[in-house]
Amino acid sequence: MAGTVGVAPGTTTITLPNGQTVSIEDWIDDKLYSTVQLVNGQTSPVEAFVSGRSTPIPGGTRASTRVDTNVPRSGDTGLPMSWEMYIYGIGIKMVRVMRATSGGSVVLADGSGALSNPPQLVTLFNVDRVTYLEFSYNDKKYTYGVMQDYPQGHGYNVFSTNSSFELAQNGIPSPRDRNALVLPIWLRENLAYKMSFSPEAPLVISQPASDNGTALTFADVKTYLYGLIRRNVV
Repeated sequence: MAGTVGVAPGTTTITLPNGQTVSIEDWIDDKLYSTVQLVNGQTSPVEAFVSGRSTPIPGGTRASTRVDTNVPRSGDTGLPMSWEMYIYGIGIKMVRVMRATSGGSVVLADGSGALSNPPQLVTLFNVDRVTYLEFSYNDKKYTYGVMQDYPQGHGYNVFSTNSSFELAQNGIPSPRDRNALVLPIWLRENLAYKMSFSPEAPLVISQPASDNGTALTFADVKTYLYGLIRRNVV
């Protein structure tokens, strides 16, 4: 058609269900992730993606770091100008179970009484069985369930002869086996998005510590959004 410009030959394109064609030239296949902190006895909801780096981690007081989140800004205000994302997969991972320092502060690094261990099955089970998850975008529910509905698709794969060793994962370490969305969720600039963790009963997080000291009563849980991301690089 006269007056229109097509894509260059050899450019990879994806046709969406609404007929829109996306040209893969300014896009990358990557992820957004955000971590929340849960605590033994918790009943109040906590939301992932609502905090950026250097702000308090959702559910806690320590500052979020680059290992906790990579969101460009709070999901409450949506993606930055000229950003887009097509979410094709969602994964939930319990990153660690931990205890506070002797002074009562939950920190990222161990020491001064703080300790982090891999989650054990009973810890993962007790959180999963009572926690309702809901991903919303622009105030609309797009997907919901519990943790095992969103297998992490990656993680440690360990063999051990240590009888006291245990490592629980939310699904097997295989990217093909994480939750995949045939129809993507299309995130656009300035439209709010978040993953809500809502305990329907008090959480039970009380894992024996590897040093036989005080039990571990906190847990970090990370949400991953996998898909195609377009960033403003101008």
